[in-house]
Amino acid sequence: MTPDTRPRRPDTPDHPDRRSFEPRVVWTKGRECRTLAELLGGDAATPAGFDVKATCIEARATLLVTRHLGSFDLCSVAVPDGFRPEATTSVVAAVGGGPHSRLAAAVADLLGRRLGVPARAVYGHRGSEERDLAEGVLASIAAAVPHLRTEPVETPNPAAMVDSLPAGTLLVVGAPGGSWFQRQFFGPGARIRAKAPHGTIVIRHSPTRVFQVMGPPVAFGPQMFVEDACLLAAGDHVIVAEEGKLVGTVSRRRLAEADPRQALGEVMEDPVFLTVDEKVDDITELVGGRRPDPIPVVDATGRLVGVVDADGIDRPPR
Repeated sequence: MTPDTRPRRPDTPDHPDRRSFEPRVVWTKGRECRTLAELLGGDAATPAGFDVKATCIEARATLLVTRHLGSFDLCSVAVPDGFRPEATTSVVAAVGGGPHSRLAAAVADLLGRRLGVPARAVYGHRGSEERDLAEGVLASIAAAVPHLRTEPVETPNPAAMVDSLPAGTLLVVGAPGGSWFQRQFFGPGARIRAKAPHGTIVIRHSPTRVFQVMGPPVAFGPQMFVEDACLLAAGDHVIVAEEGKLVGTVSRRRLAEADPRQALGEVMEDPVFLTVDEKVDDITELVGGRRPDPIPVVDATGRLVGVVDADGIDRPPR
């Protein structure tokens, strides 16, 4: 099969069409995990503590590098197996129509750039009747990762495609789901991954969470006078916190109607709030309805840890 030779956009940091993939990475124990995490996340990659969930929230992680796929879904996951960057000569993302493919392509592209080796995304299909589907999926990959080369590959099975990869090729593949091609890499087909010339990285994408898009909170104590809050506060709602915990909010209208020498604690109302681990897709309507004011975010103990506004959810992390 002749590779796709369409011109690609230049891989330069200041190119106007470049879409940066810069994951905030947490990694669990293991040399492979640390190596991959530091390649993807740089010096900011964070080792997981005893409580992996708490570490991911504190680091606002968008990617967890770990030894097992497991059931963890607080953020996206990457699992390296046989990964040796010093001998990697190319990176191939095996993509399909599932939810993990764009992330697999972005990881492959970032690794290619960090290692200084070529990277591409391939869609394996069984015949001409699937060619249009393959090209459609690859077009969406090219739109999301515009500087990554894409290639439809006709193959009788994934094992044959893996066998054809040149020595030194690192294979990046999405977790099971999506296309026939991707599903064959898992379950009994796990033997296919073992045949990869230079190891594999399995990718699973998770929905964006509140902690990944929240900003720093601004709050006032319940003893503050209304007149002082009016001078200092921005926006239509004032957030009230005591000893770090969210206790209420006050609207501008309510502040205007209150006695200037009243304390905020006397006029505040029960707050509308979000929790750190909620999915952004589930809160879009609520946040949009309060535009432009941010909504406070609390952790499991009720501690105020951030705010989310409409601009934040309109620009989810990549």
